Amino acid sequence: MAAILAVVGVISCVLGFVRSVRDVVQFNAEIGDCVADEAVDDTRIVSCEDAAARRRVVYREIRPSPVTEEVLYETCSGSPTADYVLWKTFEGSRVLIMCLETLKP
Repeated sequence: MAAILAVVGVISCVLGFVRSVRDVVQFNAEIGDCVADEAVDDTRIVSCEDAAARRRVVYREIRPSPVTEEVLYETCSGSPTADYVLWKTFEGSRVLIMCLETLKP
């Protein structure tokens, strides 16, 4: 029984790590990159020329959690073209905040 619990524990840790790595890749957009989709879980990096591109990253910052509305405002206040904010909390209480501008159709 103990061996089964140990195996289940290891599998859970590995799956958590894989999810965390996937999230970091998915949300690793740099300034100037474009993203498609508006739901946080569906956001992906695309070429700015791609028809699916909806917004461009104009600023990004990693901060400790928790993130409040004031923190989001403060983070993006230096980017006057930003009209949308995406944020994602990662393990370790780190929050990636991306300030985005809407692309013209």
